[in-house]
Amino acid sequence: MVRLIRITARGLHGQLLESVGQAIAIGELSEDQQISPETMAEEANVSRTVVREVLKVLEGKGMVGARPRTGTRVRAADEWDLLDPDVIRWRAAGPDKAKQLDDLMKIRSAVEPLAARGACENATASNMTALNQALDAMQAASANDDPDAFTAADVRFHRELIRSGGNLILAQLAAPIEAVLRVRRELGLTPDRITDEALDNHRAIVRAISDRDEAAAEIASRKIVDVAGAEIWARLESDEKVPRAQA
Repeated sequence: MVRLIRITARGLHGQLLESVGQAIAIGELSEDQQISPETMAEEANVSRTVVREVLKVLEGKGMVGARPRTGTRVRAADEWDLLDPDVIRWRAAGPDKAKQLDDLMKIRSAVEPLAARGACENATASNMTALNQALDAMQAASANDDPDAFTAADVRFHRELIRSGGNLILAQLAAPIEAVLRVRRELGLTPDRITDEALDNHRAIVRAISDRDEAAAEIASRKIVDVAGAEIWARLESDEKVPRAQA
């Protein structure tokens, strides 16, 4: 059994979930490894009830599974819910984060431009208000040189963009894309300073949607995703000497 963080009295469930989820995601708890609730409860200084609740959540994410006569075991990574925001965040701390980010950015490059085109037809007045409010918050964060506030506003912007597309299936992909935006900031894979280009590209999307110009909306959206991908890889290659995954 991997050495777990000894849990304090506050937030038992959440702390243990973070500890075990990340241990699985980064390989400290390996595929098919058995998890003993009794041992885990003792090592983490929590009740078996808390352990069972945590394992139930992880089972819902596909990360563990119970088998007759063999107990609870870690499942293979291809069985996990890889679009779950927690799983995305936990895997980002592991050795395969570069591949994970590359895969997620490819999904983002497929989803957001399509949503931007759809928004030209389906965006409501409420959607446009939310997009403009997020854009205003991004501009204020830029003026204050506050990258954390910028990321929070950026998350709001892209959530609303995807929802504005009018495609319920695409809308369900908003959560993992939000997770990617947050993880990017947490990993230090954003530029040191917020650029005017970033703001201009987001303004271009809002302007195109307002004009009902599908081609322009798609181009502006794709430019944002392409720039983000290039910035991520530039930082990874600089900081960690990670070779870029080949398509």
